[in-house]
Amino acid sequence: MPDRRSFLGLAAALLPVALRAQTPAAGRAPREIARHTLTGPLAAFDVVLVELNPGPGTGRDHRHTGPVLGYVLDGQVRFGVDHGPEQIVPAGGTFFENTGALHSTFGSANPNGTARALAFMVVPKGSSGTVPA
Repeated sequence: MPDRRSFLGLAAALLPVALRAQTPAAGRAPREIARHTLTGPLAAFDVVLVELNPGPGTGRDHRHTGPVLGYVLDGQVRFGVDHGPEQIVPAGGTFFENTGALHSTFGSANPNGTARALAFMVVPKGSSGTVPA
């Protein structure tokens, strides 16, 4: 039993350190989590799941070649399209971009610069789905 208690105590002590090590840095480039090719009339497209970790100044003007649906996991995200009014999207909230809309504002709305979001994008097969403005 002492070995089991020692192991569990050590695991409990190290778990917060391991979780912090997995927390992505703010402002890090988007990370593709999954990509699947669609079929039927959408066979020329992929659906892509991307993790976003915007810093406070993230988000140069760009466009997406397909629709984007985003979900904020942690923090708050500043979001705007076509140079329209900026929205603050809290954790649990969503944002949407139509195909070809100018993604003009995107970044963390938190003073410490941290936020996390997922984006579901439909993009031409094999492409990143992002083009400069």
